[in-house]
Amino acid sequence: MRILVLGANGFIGSRLVAALPQFADNLDIGRNTQIIASDLRAPGATWRADHAKQAAAAGNGIGLANAPPADDATIQFVEGDLLAPDLLDSLFVEPFDVVFHLASALTFDAETDFERGLQVNVHALMQLLEHCRKQGRPPKFLFASSISTFGGLLPDVVDDFVFQTPQTSYGTHKVIAEQLINDYSRRGFIDGRVLRLPIVLTHPGPPTSSVSDRVASLIREPLNGRDAVCPLAPDTRMPVASVDAVVDAFLRLCELPAAVFGATRALNLPALTVTPAQLARCVARHASTRRLGSLTWEPDASMQAVVDSWPKRFISTFATENNIHGDASVDEIVDAYLETLNGRL
Repeated sequence: MRILVLGANGFIGSRLVAALPQFADNLDIGRNTQIIASDLRAPGATWRADHAKQAAAAGNGIGLANAPPADDATIQFVEGDLLAPDLLDSLFVEPFDVVFHLASALTFDAETDFERGLQVNVHALMQLLEHCRKQGRPPKFLFASSISTFGGLLPDVVDDFVFQTPQTSYGTHKVIAEQLINDYSRRGFIDGRVLRLPIVLTHPGPPTSSVSDRVASLIREPLNGRDAVCPLAPDTRMPVASVDAVVDAFLRLCELPAAVFGATRALNLPALTVTPAQLARCVARHASTRRLGSLTWEPDASMQAVVDSWPKRFISTFATENNIHGDASVDEIVDAYLETLNGRL
């Protein structure tokens, strides 16, 4: 079996790559399985061990003792730009059985550079789908979509079938991607599975300008003894999920037989609705065991508008019926990050 992970050096991708070898029995991965991990930049020398340690601290049971050694040929990292004309050709020298596509230009980047956002999020996806079609054997194709496919006037509860009216270029790109994956699946070129993600916590840093990272910083910075600034109103309701819930959902989604899907291959990842004030209170509970950074509130109208356009409650009956779940509590998300942080110290 050959597995391709694009965006493998990112927050979600690195954790997914660390988890894949331990998911062997479920995915029928044998000794001869190759996991090809690709991203713009190759990871540092400690990448494999560091992410195995993070996964173990977060409760995935992937520790250094049972993680593959750094020189294990099971996982091969390929550095390259998805927009480079020869990258996909070099990756698809042999067919893939499973493709995880997690690479993208995020909301802020797609808004500030329209052309590159379109190239990365739509044109590169089209090239990737064509490589999958032309390999002659339909792979399972797992794609990270987004809560930002929904926008405008929304009901309080958003399920898989609420009409999508994205209010950002990034959200529009994801809607286009979902429909392409549906059509390629309908025609039998791929076996697509699309997971719409809420805000994913807690990015380890360094800080970025993305909306999700600005939310993640409310947990990450104070727990690391650094000050944080919240650009949102304290009572802003937003759906979140831990990176562990996301990885678990992708792996469970990969297991499902194609027959369970209906007219669409896309579903929401059930999320936990939180506010910045709740996150701050959960972090403050750890003041007795570590020195915390302070949190100040400096509203950013443009970022508030983006978050306000997203769903407040994010659910999926299909997901829950197929054992795909979100997180149980805010404390669980904060504690998971703290365990990961302690594992790196």
